[in-house]
This record gives sequence, structure tokens and C-alpha cells, in this order.
Amino acid sequence: MNILILFSQPWRVGGAETHVEALIKGLEQEKVFLIVNVGSDEKKIDKLKDNHKNLQVIKMQFRGINIFSWINDFIKLKNIVCKNKIDIIFAQQRTAGIWTYLLNNFIKVKFTVTMHDPWHRAIAKKIYSKLFSKVLVVSENLKEILKNEFSFDEQQIFKIDNGIDFSKFQPINKKIICEKLQLPNDVKILLHVSRLSNVKGAVALVIIDSMEKVMDYNKNFKLIIIGEGPLKNEIEQKSIKFNEKYGDVISVIDFQDNITDWYNCADSIIAEGRVAIEALSCLKPVVAIRNNNKFIGYITKEKIPYACDVNFDGLDQVVSSDSLAQEIIVSLTQTNEEAEAIKHYIIKRLNFNEMANRYLSVLK
Repeated sequence: MNILILFSQPWRVGGAETHVEALIKGLEQEKVFLIVNVGSDEKKIDKLKDNHKNLQVIKMQFRGINIFSWINDFIKLKNIVCKNKIDIIFAQQRTAGIWTYLLNNFIKVKFTVTMHDPWHRAIAKKIYSKLFSKVLVVSENLKEILKNEFSFDEQQIFKIDNGIDFSKFQPINKKIICEKLQLPNDVKILLHVSRLSNVKGAVALVIIDSMEKVMDYNKNFKLIIIGEGPLKNEIEQKSIKFNEKYGDVISVIDFQDNITDWYNCADSIIAEGRVAIEALSCLKPVVAIRNNNKFIGYITKEKIPYACDVNFDGLDQVVSSDSLAQEIIVSLTQTNEEAEAIKHYIIKRLNFNEMANRYLSVLK
């Protein structure tokens, strides 16, 4: 089968990129083409091609205001689909879906659209249920958004869990990793990894607010925030003010290629989505939170099926500095037995082969 994955954003670092790479790995028995937006990180594209030798990566212009570039690349997209006899297009997010819908008016090709996050900037929301006959989502929450806000019918929506390459995420002794990363081994390290956008970046701000309460429990803590995005400067400034009062407690750094090392240096990880899954695979306790309004909290073996259903984005309790600090402290009591039970569950449910098979099953 010839498959085209249409990714209408620059290929850089993020959950959507990780999702697509896991899908590519799960589809290695098929012929796969990946189209990304111009402005992608060339080093990351090269690494992607090195990891997947049979993958063809093509750059196109989906965004910006150059309409002539759009027209030229639309013709280029049409020629790629025809020349390579593409059987199905997996469009990632709304813009890629719109391009594929328009293409489908010229040449008939099966396609699905994946919703990784709410389409906040979408206007005329109810029109999309007419444009996209099949939409894939990674959580029950996104499914409800499509039904309630975009007027999609139940039969148009397919929930497919995120798939992870678990061979990349394994536990490593904390002392060894701390020495490698030049971090102190004798402190409790809290880790938060996220794109620091207006939604997810707000989580980093409330984590900083919670640190005063956490340190009332134990002064021997360090918080590391890994991420990039529009709220990074605000987060850095707030961290500086906190450190002026409490010492060198909070560090804010850019995305790291060796993210597994950073997971393994942590004693507790505050995250959602793919980061939460990856951290749990490293046998680390996770406090699940995606926004600064509502959150699940510490993930136990009893909560893990539900957490997977909603992609670690739940409405269980109200976010506050007190409630978040309490969940962080409780997470530090996790036993090895519970961590192993959680990992066993997610490996069975959230592997990339299962995700790829579910994608292909939509065709049937």
C-alpha cells in the first residue's frame, strides 16, 4: 500500500511529530511518503530519514501569504499523489485536512484527518464535519469536542490511542544519569516537558506557583522545565524571581534530543499526552495535567486505563498551587511494583504497531 502522511507544519519538536514518527515506524511494511512544511529543522529531517531508510520526505509551502507558492505546491501535491499511486492520505491536523479535501475534488483519494489538539483557531466550525468524512482522535476529550463544537457524528470519529516506540524509553539508574547530565543526585528532581504555548505553557506557570508548597514539604527539591514556545520568556522571568527568593531551584532549558536521560534523572514528572506515556515507560511517577484549569493528578495503576482514554487530560479536580503540590508530593510515594504494573498496561495498549493497525483498519 502507498501511503502519504501530510504534515502541514514545519517539522521541529512536539507531540505531533513524535506521533507521526511512531506511525511511520508502525507502517514500515508499506511505502510511506511524508510531506512537511518548509522551514522544518533540517537536522531533525535528516535524523528522521536516517532512522527510516525507505521514507521519502518532501517539503511544501502550506502556510504564509504567498498564494502563487500555494498554487504551485498544490499542483506538486496532485502530481505526487498521481505519480506514486497513493492509496490513502493521513492528514495531520486541520490545515492538512483542508488541502487534502481540496485535492479530493480534483482526484479521488481516500483520506483521514487526525486531530492532535483542539482546533482553537478554526472558524465556521460546523463546516468541517461536511469536509472530513473520517477524523481520528487521540482521546475521548477530543472526540467530544468534535461532536459538541464541530457537529461531527459518532460514526465519523475514530479514537486511536497514541503509539510509542517503547524501545527508546527504558529505566536507567538515576545516579548514573545525574552524573552524565551534571545534576545533583542528592535532591528530588521534578521535571516538566511541554511546548510552552498559551495553553500548555500556562501549566509551567502554575507548577512554579506550587513549588513554594512543595518546598514546605521538603526543601531539597529542584524543578527542571524543558520546552520552547511563546510563553518561555514569561516562565523564565517568573523562575528568576523564585530563585532570587529560594536559591537555584528552577531551571528552564530548550528541548533536548536525549529526553530519555532527562526522564530518568527525575523523581516525578508533571506532564500529559506522549510525555506522560514515555515517562511511565521509564518507571517514573506522573502527575497528569494539560492546562491550568482542571487536571487528573497522580496516576495510579487504578487510574491508568482512564488516563489513557483521555490522553492524560482529565477534569478530575481544580488546578491550584495547593492541589498540584499535594499531587506532586503523593507521586513520590509510588512503589516499584506499581510502576511496573502501569508500564505493563501501557506497553500492551499504546505500542506503535497497535496504532498503525488501527489507522489501517479505518480503511475497512
